[in-house]
Amino acid sequence: MKHKIFLAAAILAIFAAFTAGGCGSYTSSLDSGQESEQFTFAEYPWVNSNIIGRVPESYRPSPQEDFYVWTNHDWITSAALKPGNIETSGFSEIDDSIQANLIALMSDSSLQGHDADLVRNLYALWLDWDARNSEGVKAAQNAFTVISSLNSIDELTAYLASKDVNAKNRPSLFEVNVMADMNDSEYYCLYISPTALRLEDSEEYKSLTENGARAKKANDAKASYMLQRVGCSESEAQAIMDRAYNFEKAIAEYIMTREESRLPENRAAQNNPVTYDQLRSMSPVFPIADMLISADLVSDRLNLILPKWLEGMNALYTASSLEDIKAYLILRTVADGYISRSDEAAYREAMKISNEQNGITENAPDTESAFTFVNDMLPKPLTRIFVNKFVSSETKQDITEIIQDIIAEYRIMLQGEEWLSEATRAKAVEKLDAMKINVAYPDKYSDSDTINNLNIGTVSEGETLVSAIEKINMFNYECYSSVLNTRVDRNIWADEKVHQVNAYYNSLENSINILAGILSGDFYKPDASREENLGGIGTFIGHEISHAFDPNGALYDKDGNLSSWWTDEDFAAFSARVARIIDHANSITILEDGTKWNGSYTQTETIADIAALKVILNMAAKTEGFDYEKFFEVCASKWKRVATLEGISYLIQADVHPLNYLRANAIVQLFEEFHETYGTESGDRMYLSPEKIKELEVW
Repeated sequence: MKHKIFLAAAILAIFAAFTAGGCGSYTSSLDSGQESEQFTFAEYPWVNSNIIGRVPESYRPSPQEDFYVWTNHDWITSAALKPGNIETSGFSEIDDSIQANLIALMSDSSLQGHDADLVRNLYALWLDWDARNSEGVKAAQNAFTVISSLNSIDELTAYLASKDVNAKNRPSLFEVNVMADMNDSEYYCLYISPTALRLEDSEEYKSLTENGARAKKANDAKASYMLQRVGCSESEAQAIMDRAYNFEKAIAEYIMTREESRLPENRAAQNNPVTYDQLRSMSPVFPIADMLISADLVSDRLNLILPKWLEGMNALYTASSLEDIKAYLILRTVADGYISRSDEAAYREAMKISNEQNGITENAPDTESAFTFVNDMLPKPLTRIFVNKFVSSETKQDITEIIQDIIAEYRIMLQGEEWLSEATRAKAVEKLDAMKINVAYPDKYSDSDTINNLNIGTVSEGETLVSAIEKINMFNYECYSSVLNTRVDRNIWADEKVHQVNAYYNSLENSINILAGILSGDFYKPDASREENLGGIGTFIGHEISHAFDPNGALYDKDGNLSSWWTDEDFAAFSARVARIIDHANSITILEDGTKWNGSYTQTETIADIAALKVILNMAAKTEGFDYEKFFEVCASKWKRVATLEGISYLIQADVHPLNYLRANAIVQLFEEFHETYGTESGDRMYLSPEKIKELEVW
């Protein structure tokens, strides 16, 4: 059962982007001095410059042809992937710097305090190959033996209902989260989610995509390796893998696809308050209600994300499926759970398989992998160390003031939207005024009163990596189960990794969250010009604010409750505007194999990027001598990114954000200020007519 706690947190209301451009055929002759290359852009207006190696040094388009490449050409053509990395970007450059600083602190014995002891000891445990090799695959072997020995559905039920299994975060047949109740955000709620699928998307079990095939090959390789390490023959391992896949394929029939689950129109279908008695009535065979109670997960508020999934579990939880279910649990636990946490041989094998899946040729240094592990397991202690060492209160105050300025401009913009009725405009402004602002770091942490109860020892004290993991999981379990049946503490900012280079909108508390990690590099500099900071952190802030009013945000009120505040007529008008953007995006081809942009899947991020640029340009119009060139170039340079083809293919399928080259080109061309600044004309690939711009106007 995978557990997460998002204290006053969101059902992630994701981030940003869009696409556009005139379609048709375009051929460019690229003069490289001695020779000439031909790029045919076919149906798509710009070469997919986010694929590493796709743009040669000789390709130097004008800003009217390809604004993204024109701005980022030198970086794109010289960028190299670090060992073990699938991509590099402006974000990862900042992240690399933060990571290097934190890795140095983990080796700094002079760093004092309980947080330092926790992260330093866990980091050392991960890197101690002698100790890990001594343990070998013992933990995986024990888990394999326990699950394999379950001889009946009753024994399986007892295993899944065990508090020990749940507290140690062992894989289960469902997942639970604790976060604010979407129907009454003043209280915490226990959310019940469907079975985790090893191929991530239920659509893959109907027809494997190339990404799905790569993932399945990697999953099978890891499973075969670990099963043989714990004593199975090759044929026995294959039989277990086949059984597990049978179960996943069967349950996938009852689970929404990744795209379906993220479409705004399906949000209401994922809101199903229930009681324990109702769960028993809905699922008399799969005893999920009693499993939760046995695991001390007793809540006055339950929400079943997908009732159809529970219907499927009720049909599949039978003696005839016992071996298939056990096989699934074995793979999730033994292969997925332990291959990277066992001995060095297992870890190296996991890296080799993962690298092949992602088009990577070298492993990341062990120190970076150890850091990533500590970052995942102990985010709050690591956050506090980072904040105390590297983040100033002056930065927090400066960004807060920028946010307040942008909110003020949003208020003017919303009040001026004549296509909205007075009733909807008033509700929009009310929601804007109620928005909570979280900047840089929390003033209060959710574990402040309990973190001293968690202690991670050293190898000499008998601690192992596996025992440390179990301690952390049990501590987290106690933390999130303790808030059930209590009110949400609005003073706690739930984010656990403010050192991440990120920002987001939280729909369940109507808040924007600008993390400390993003307040550096090219995104924000205290001494930078207004144009540079508005093009960087300003557009990020504008983007996140806009999520309160996008197709998802429209479903939540000012307090974070799932309650639409639009009139039916206004929402229909808004949906029509969004539909035109979706259709426009769907017309764009982004890969040579004919892959089109999925405008529906990225619609909320599309709206966020458009709104962000509009509100910042409104501010620019009121600034005497505003340097539009500098502003637009920062808007494009902040999205610099290249990745392996495998990585880009995965992002196209899984990420709700459009590819970065589209976030630059396709957004700026929606604004007359861009065309006036760069003098685009009909026939230029960056050109959109005033009529087309008007047609695609959302706000």
